[in-house]
Parts: sequence; structure tokens; C-alpha cells
Amino acid sequence: MFRSLATRPYPISFVITLLFVFAVPISSRADQPTRPNVVFIAIDDQNDWIGAFGGHPLAKTPHIDRLATQGTLFLNAHCQAPLCNPSRTSLMLGLRSTTTGIYGLSPWFRTVPQWQDRVTLPQHFKAAGYRTLSAGKIYHGGVGGPQARAREFDIWGPAGGIGVKPDKKLIPPTPMGDHPLMDWGVFPHRDEDKGD
Repeated sequence: MFRSLATRPYPISFVITLLFVFAVPISSRADQPTRPNVVFIAIDDQNDWIGAFGGHPLAKTPHIDRLATQGTLFLNAHCQAPLCNPSRTSLMLGLRSTTTGIYGLSPWFRTVPQWQDRVTLPQHFKAAGYRTLSAGKIYHGGVGGPQARAREFDIWGPAGGIGVKPDKKLIPPTPMGDHPLMDWGVFPHRDEDKGD
């Protein structure tokens, strides 16, 4: 005759095993503090056309809009400098350009003696036990060799790049020099030809 599970005798080892199986995950989960996943997106040359920032009729950005609803969205964030390198340096070090002395496309902050050992935002997260990953041009490849790279992030994705350049300069030399990145002007290209 069939007996219900509630009235069947079970060996004590089975009962202890069940208690152990269910107790261990619960206690180990309770012992571990919960921390949020952090996806930090730094863009030094984006307008406000994504939907989460008010959008533009021609810009369709459903994935980043959905991501924005799941976290903290900064609607009033501003660059510290009107050029990418000093802005990125400010973001990574938490210091203004007036403090770092970096106002142009160079130097990379790790080549400046007083900032060589400054803890960056990703290093702060690494020290707190997070795994850090980088992709794009946050450091523009200015990190040195493999040992220096490992110091900055755990994983490095594609770095992007500048992309196609005009055959000849669009403007005469600028006060900041004849650096190719200072050559601004109308240049016919396709978005997919640009590295970033």
C-alpha cells in the first residue's frame, strides 16, 4: 500500500543531508553582503540625443534607454574641460584640470610624476573586490605595457581608435600645435569608418 511522503520513515542521514543542503546556501548567502553591479559608461563626446536624455527623432536608443531605467542616470553632468584628455583625466582621478595641470591632448596622467601612483576610479573598484573591464577609448591606449595595463583594469576589450583621416589638413596649424586631432572641420565619412 502507498504511504504519503509525510508518514514514510526516512533514514536520519537523508534528513541531515537535506538540512545541510538547504542550510548551507542560505547561510552563505546571508553572510555575503549584497553589492550592486556597476556599469559605468563614460563618453567624452556624446550629445544628448539618446532617449533617456530627452532624445532626438532620428536617434533610436532602446537598449541604453532600458539600461538607464535600471540604474542612476546623471542628467546634469558636465565635462571638466572642453577636450577629451583632460576630461578623461578628471574623471579617472577625481581632480580638476586646474589641479592636474593637464589641459591638452597630452600628457597621459601616468607620465606625470605626481599622478603616477594616484588611485583611479577603476582601481578603487578593484580594491573593493569588483572585477573591472574597459573597452573604448577611456585611456586611448596610453597605458604602457601589459603590466601597466593590468594595474588599471582586469580585462581590456577593444580600444577603438581614431578611424579614417582626411588626405590633407582641413585647417592651418593651431595654437596648440599641428596635432592631427586638432584638425577640425567638415569631413565626409560614414559613422562605421570611425573607431569610436
